[in-house]
Amino acid sequence: MVDDTDPKREDPKPEDLDPNQAAAEAGEPEQAPEEPAPPPTAEEALEKLTDKLRRVEAEFVNETKRIRRKAEEDRKYAVEGVVVDLLPVVDALAGARDGLPDDEASAPMREGLSLVEQQLQAVFKRYGIAAIEAQDKPFDPARHQALMMVERDDVPPQTVCDVMRVGYELHGRVIRPAEVLVAKAPAAAEDEAASETTEEGA
Repeated sequence: MVDDTDPKREDPKPEDLDPNQAAAEAGEPEQAPEEPAPPPTAEEALEKLTDKLRRVEAEFVNETKRIRRKAEEDRKYAVEGVVVDLLPVVDALAGARDGLPDDEASAPMREGLSLVEQQLQAVFKRYGIAAIEAQDKPFDPARHQALMMVERDDVPPQTVCDVMRVGYELHGRVIRPAEVLVAKAPAAAEDEAASETTEEGA
């Protein structure tokens, strides 16, 4: 028989007891075991699966569109490297044509060079390559490269007054900016404008 009065005998700690036993020791009513959640109905399971399928389908459609856009971009700009290498040839043809003397003897050569240029430009157009318009246009640093500012009183300041080398773009993307001279007001006009500004400020 075990002596309950044995001082060496330790009482069980509350954490060593299961919840119901601990509640009984404390004089509290026993906790009813939690009932498991009922399984989803067939309608709920179907709705959950349908929602998941919709999300997967949307992700698939978005990824397909992204891949198609990437493929289209790659296709559109695939010729960029070849075109950049051809542009010096186009420049050389134009320079050779413009350098010929304006006489009857040079006419056949000029016509031949012009014909080759036209054929090249037709190929460029077919692949979305176009010359950048620059002459007499407002200077655009995104499409024009300024080589020098030139004093001009016959055009507005910040206007392209001369094109030194034609620029090109491929489907709207600049592959070579136009090298240009940009007009600025003559020094006398600038001094006069500065003087007027000073007087107005006074």
